[in-house]
Amino acid sequence: MPSKDLDFLIGDSITSGLSDTLYNTFDGQLELLKESIRNRDIDEYVRSAMLNVMGQRYLDGNLAENVWKDFLKQIVYGGKSYDYLYNAVGDAICRCHFVDMLPEIRYMLDHDLIDEMCVGKYDSYVDYMFEYREWEENFCTSPMNAADILRGWAMFENESEDEPSRERDFEKAFRAFEREINPPVQKVKTGRNDPCHCGSGKKYKFCCMNKPKEEIDLIESPEERQKWLKYYPYTGKERIEGRVYLDDYFDGAGIEIDQIIYLGLMHRPGLIWNRNIKAEEERTIKYLYLAFQKCVARMKDEQIESFSDYDEKYSIHYRSGEWIGKLLELLKKSNDTQTYKEVKKRVRI
Repeated sequence: MPSKDLDFLIGDSITSGLSDTLYNTFDGQLELLKESIRNRDIDEYVRSAMLNVMGQRYLDGNLAENVWKDFLKQIVYGGKSYDYLYNAVGDAICRCHFVDMLPEIRYMLDHDLIDEMCVGKYDSYVDYMFEYREWEENFCTSPMNAADILRGWAMFENESEDEPSRERDFEKAFRAFEREINPPVQKVKTGRNDPCHCGSGKKYKFCCMNKPKEEIDLIESPEERQKWLKYYPYTGKERIEGRVYLDDYFDGAGIEIDQIIYLGLMHRPGLIWNRNIKAEEERTIKYLYLAFQKCVARMKDEQIESFSDYDEKYSIHYRSGEWIGKLLELLKKSNDTQTYKEVKKRVRI
């Protein structure tokens, strides 16, 4: 039904339960489903629920991967203006872990087809692509329990909860948020004769005790970096069969540079009255300038002529124009004329 008619009849009653309802009543007419999803006269939220049905059919093994991908691409490149359906398409691509379709997500973002409030910018989609959330393993549930779905509706909520209890819950959640963004870091001092923490097997005094710190360690400690890389795609040695991993698609040096850029640009949640904007900008400059130096060195070694060419081979979360542009902006703001000229001279994106 058209959105205006649907809204007149049932208002905002189109909920997340619609995907399950459609999936459990779907009669197998795939072409009719495709036609309905493409039909802009039908409510966009209903069409998104229909798309979830197709996604679940793929997960069930009842829809070939190439058919599913081709249909998603038809939606992407057939778009001319924003529609909530494109948010669902981006979500489906990530939840199916179609890494080869990251260019389609980039295209939708570049053409303002996706609402950034839904998942975020491109870097957030890259993180999402490599995430495996237990509660998002399926697009639809079968069988569905109508009573459980209705129980969560506002009209059926228990209004008897007292205000003090709500305040206590809010306070508890607020404190949990504070602990999340500023967890206590336990520092363990390594003794001179203790085994070195680098894992070499040597005593600390004969290994890392007197070594100069790495340049990146002068910006933040390894513990602090690890905290802010919490949502960066996993790159460890332990693997789960059937999952995709970042280093299956990108090389180690590219990931190292990308992590430095990520540390410089990622949004770090915090309480506004505790923020030090100047310190944050200085940290961003240090990370991005370090990434710039490493990029330039790699481009020289591999005879890569421009940052655009570098992006073609190694870009992961950010294009060079995005993060170098931010670096130049902050260098100019901080009146670091010398470094600004150095970076500007090398930039040909």
